Amino acid sequence: MIINQIGVYVKNIFGLILFLLFLTTIAYSHGGKDHKKEKAVKQDTLTIVGRNTIAINGISKSLYKKEIKPEELKEEPEKLNISEEMFEHLHNKLVHFPVALGVFAFFLTLFNFKGKKFDSAILISVLIALLFSIGAFITGKNQSGPFMGTGKEWIVELHQNFGIAVLINYFIWTIFLVIEKLKKYAWMIGCVLFVLLLVTGFLGGVIAH
Repeated sequence: MIINQIGVYVKNIFGLILFLLFLTTIAYSHGGKDHKKEKAVKQDTLTIVGRNTIAINGISKSLYKKEIKPEELKEEPEKLNISEEMFEHLHNKLVHFPVALGVFAFFLTLFNFKGKKFDSAILISVLIALLFSIGAFITGKNQSGPFMGTGKEWIVELHQNFGIAVLINYFIWTIFLVIEKLKKYAWMIGCVLFVLLLVTGFLGGVIAH
């Protein structure tokens, strides 16, 4: 009876996640752009004295036609200051750990059905991922300010909600891995978390670009 209830719960969660992902994909497919409207092409403004053109768009004709060499367009290489970059946009750095560790623990779970050799490795991975996911959520909230009032605000909020779901599922997965009676159902929580990580990562990629 308990197994059937858990199975129904997992199916419902999977269905809800896939439905939300489908809605997100449709809503963002046009990127908020109106493809029917085209930008008007701005005409060049010519300054003519007598019969001679002396300026184009307010720039001297001689300078306007000056050939710009490709090397002059190159930007200076960006300098990497580790001490400054270390704590800037922390969410972008921390978020990779819970994702990577969660995926790692999920695949270990798939290989763990027969031998049960990876119980300790899975538990350690999930615990570390849980800690990093807490840090990722806090830093993500701190970085969400610039997106408020923009077209991506709703995506950021959806991303945060899925982040909370990931955090909760990591906590539940930890409990299922620790309590002996629940260990045999832990793989179900791992499956739900794997899908949540995919959706959350997808939304994060949309926000970043």
